[in-house]
Amino acid sequence: MPSEPIVTSATVTEERDERTVYLALKNGKVTLGHLAKAGLPLRPQLHPGTKVRVEMTSFDFEKARIVAIEE
Repeated sequence: MPSEPIVTSATVTEERDERTVYLALKNGKVTLGHLAKAGLPLRPQLHPGTKVRVEMTSFDFEKARIVAIEE
C-alpha cells in the first residue's frame, strides 16, 4: 500500500540539466530535484536561490519531484 508523498520546501542550489537541479532541503540535505512532463513549463524559473515545493517518498530521500515555485 503506497503512502502519501512528503511535501516540503527546498531551495535550488545548482542547475544540472534541462530536467534536473540540485536542491537543499530545510534540514540541509542536498537532493536531486526533477520535473515531471507536466512541470516542464517551470524550468525557465529554476535558478540557484529559487524556492520550490517538492514531493518525496518516505522510502527515497535522494530525489524529489518539483511541483511548484514558492513565492
